[in-house]
Amino acid sequence: MKLTVVAAKLTRDTETFSKMDPFVELKLREQTLRTKVLKSAGKTPVWDETFDLDIKYVGDDLQLDVMDEDIISNERIGSAIVKVSALCTNGGIDEWFDV
Repeated sequence: MKLTVVAAKLTRDTETFSKMDPFVELKLREQTLRTKVLKSAGKTPVWDETFDLDIKYVGDDLQLDVMDEDIISNERIGSAIVKVSALCTNGGIDEWFDV
């Protein structure tokens, strides 16, 4: 299955004096995929990255974690869990998910 991480409209800001450097981690069973880090993108990052997911079972959950890259450790901005079956429609879907 092809999945495109397009953009985010984030309400939470983990930085006090600078803009966030967000990226998204996608987790599905043993697969972990990651977008590029967008330096100083703040609360409105645009990735527009497409990934190929190896789907074994449509009943699985896909975990999306939006993270802020920091020098010491990455901080979670938000996350969502989406059923793979909700993404399996003819012609695909164009949907926003709350994190």
